[in-house]
Amino acid sequence: MPQVLPPDLLPEPAPPAELPLGHHVLGEAPLVHSVVIEKPSIARPSPAAEPPVAAEPPVASALPDVEPAWEGPGPRPPPLYEEWREQERLLPQHDLSLPYPDGAHAKYLWFANHGYEFGWGNYMQEMVLNAYLAYAAKRSYVFDNYTWALGGPDITQWFNGSPIPARIPLSAFISGPIIGGTMRTPDVPRAVSREHFFSVCPEGNRTVIDTSDIQNTVPGNAGVAEIIAHWVAALNATDAACVELAGWSPALFSYKITNTDRVLDVFPAMAESPILADFGWSPLILQQFANNFKFFGPASAAPLTLTTSTKSLYGLLALHIRRGDFEGWCAEAYPNQMGFTGFNSFPVLPDKFVLAKTTEEDTMRHCLPSVAQIVEKVLGIAEAVPADSKIERVYIMTNAKNPFLAELVEALRTARPWSVGTSRDLKLSWEAKYVSEAVDMYAAQRAEWFVGNGFSSLTSDSVMLRMANKALDPKNTHFW
Repeated sequence: MPQVLPPDLLPEPAPPAELPLGHHVLGEAPLVHSVVIEKPSIARPSPAAEPPVAAEPPVASALPDVEPAWEGPGPRPPPLYEEWREQERLLPQHDLSLPYPDGAHAKYLWFANHGYEFGWGNYMQEMVLNAYLAYAAKRSYVFDNYTWALGGPDITQWFNGSPIPARIPLSAFISGPIIGGTMRTPDVPRAVSREHFFSVCPEGNRTVIDTSDIQNTVPGNAGVAEIIAHWVAALNATDAACVELAGWSPALFSYKITNTDRVLDVFPAMAESPILADFGWSPLILQQFANNFKFFGPASAAPLTLTTSTKSLYGLLALHIRRGDFEGWCAEAYPNQMGFTGFNSFPVLPDKFVLAKTTEEDTMRHCLPSVAQIVEKVLGIAEAVPADSKIERVYIMTNAKNPFLAELVEALRTARPWSVGTSRDLKLSWEAKYVSEAVDMYAAQRAEWFVGNGFSSLTSDSVMLRMANKALDPKNTHFW
């Protein structure tokens, strides 16, 4: 049987967009913002006796909608996000004089073996699980960039030759404890940057662990909760402050685990932890969401501040229509017996995919639905909507090409008088173009109804965030 790469190891291409809109002004936006109940917490390092004062979330309407046009010679180069990197350097917990559990008291966990050269969906799955392991072991999570190329120039090439950033700071995507935000568990140190870790833990001072040494003691079919329990025990057995998982050793949570239901047993505890409970999106993502809010909700509900919300966007149905590399991958899914990935396998979700009962035709319907099949699914959901609710907007998260989208949008509008928008309709700033998947995920996280691709890690991450929100009914999360 030929080997087939798992889904989402290639990034979804950012849809081309007219880009002179939605500019983010870094000086007016904190790196870490609140998640409903918290205020932003990033400030310049302060003495321990004078903890940094939390900043108010920036007002969305106060940020400009237009950024200067590119006037340089030749095509505009990809952004380097230097201001975001500088804010990461200024995290207050980098001050070694801070009291326990931060400062000189902190113990660190650096995943030198984290994945790279794959899409944001896969990266986020691994990142969340790595961060939760560090939290469970009461160690500071050492975060790194979203990484396409580990080394070399700051600008590299995507598969089609287009220039892309080789490394994007995580703070351009997310906020919250994973990226150094407030940690409300009193005996767990806040996350720190890789740069800070390298400074306080020079190479000769690190305890380097080959992950195979511990993984070989874990049963081969163990769930993530059991894997983490083994690792917490091992990490608690060492007094070493600077622990590194060797870059040449196997990743703990690669697609071989995240593409299976072995991730489900850890979810209840992880959802209650600050890692997920206080997860948020970056001010850059929130500004793009606010600028394009007409695709997600009525003007009366538009966000007033750049604060991550988990409040449902009533009347919104979000659809994840994956094309691109899936047009080839899906044809191999059935002969290679590929099932729904990770968090798309919650038993409580209404749509199931049972490998033992499926056919090749059925697999393609789930993986690469046609326009007619998409409309059929959407109408079925609409007809089941309770009388006191109503689908008013349909937003399509997609990397599909324009001809397919034009046909789909027309078919949906013909079926019902919905307002229909797509990823290609968004007006994004130049920085946001390269992190646009996160804008789509924020819409999926909050939509009243969601239909995703069960084989996709981007869908899986969206489902994970939806399932962590107890205000959302799981029966409103569907798959093709």
